[in-house]
Amino acid sequence: MTQDRLGLVRFSERPPTPWRNGHGSTREMAKRLLGGTGPDFVWRLSIGEVREDSEFSSFPGVERSATLIWGEGLTLDVDGTQQVMKPFRPFSFPGAARTLAHPIGGPVRVLNVMTKVNRMSAGITIVDLDDGKPVSIAGATCLVQLTGGSTAHSGDGASAELLPLDILTPRPRVRLIAGTGLVAVVRMENYRAYRD
Repeated sequence: MTQDRLGLVRFSERPPTPWRNGHGSTREMAKRLLGGTGPDFVWRLSIGEVREDSEFSSFPGVERSATLIWGEGLTLDVDGTQQVMKPFRPFSFPGAARTLAHPIGGPVRVLNVMTKVNRMSAGITIVDLDDGKPVSIAGATCLVQLTGGSTAHSGDGASAELLPLDILTPRPRVRLIAGTGLVAVVRMENYRAYRD
């Protein structure tokens, strides 16, 4: 989705797409298509906004992970079981489950990571850059700047500033990220096995 050597995708440049039910919107930030051409994805990363009580779309055969990244609070009802979302705590659930979202105190934003069951999985770690330790990523890893700001550097001299909700998409070269605030490191498992 970008030709930048760092794999940088700007949140501000991704257009929001309304949900089919009109109760929210989603900005698709990155994805990998099955077989390289699709139409199905192997993994997909997006940032959604939930404005009112609504039902999530069904994604059979997909594992979903949702992380509350902005707003007062969110409760998910997954097949009749309620889960109160805590900020910056990833929560995974089957994409085929009937999922009702109840934002608390106004609109919220959610980082969504979806992977095809039996083909891919994702590990999500929230890292605080304020501790002064840079984060190193390479290969099948995305990094999402959740709060604050940072600078990404690669070994070939490329660099870029990351603003909140900007992301770095998978690239083979190592990139070093240092700055402030929270970032989500999303590692795709078995990614290389399904590349072209």
